[in-house]
Amino acid sequence: MEAAGTGNEKAEDPRAGLLNGGREERLGIDEVLAKYAGEFGPWQARQFALVSLAWLLDAFHTMVTIFADREPEWRCVRPGGCGGQGICGLEPGSWEWAGGPGVSTVAEWGLICGQKYKIGLVQSAFFAGCMLGELY
Repeated sequence: MEAAGTGNEKAEDPRAGLLNGGREERLGIDEVLAKYAGEFGPWQARQFALVSLAWLLDAFHTMVTIFADREPEWRCVRPGGCGGQGICGLEPGSWEWAGGPGVSTVAEWGLICGQKYKIGLVQSAFFAGCMLGELY
């Protein structure tokens, strides 16, 4: 039967597996990735493609506002012209959109004059959602 410890034994260092022969091994980010994650392979390529696809869809959604939210040309329909007034100074029905009401979201929903803030509000809400989505 072995005798109980006398208290003179050296305690085993729990970090011994992390040390390299008594000295620390210093690794940079490239060495850590190569050692523990491996080289760029099919799995990483798939991850890259999926993340890029998400950014691509986000980019399209951002760019569509440039074209969809533009204010189209308009023309005066009342006889005698509009007298150089802007669209906000005219009565409804005395002017029309040159391309029709479906040419942009501005024309379709009447986002002119006092309603122009709604264009920026929608864009701000979208980007606030993107920001919140990044946090969670």
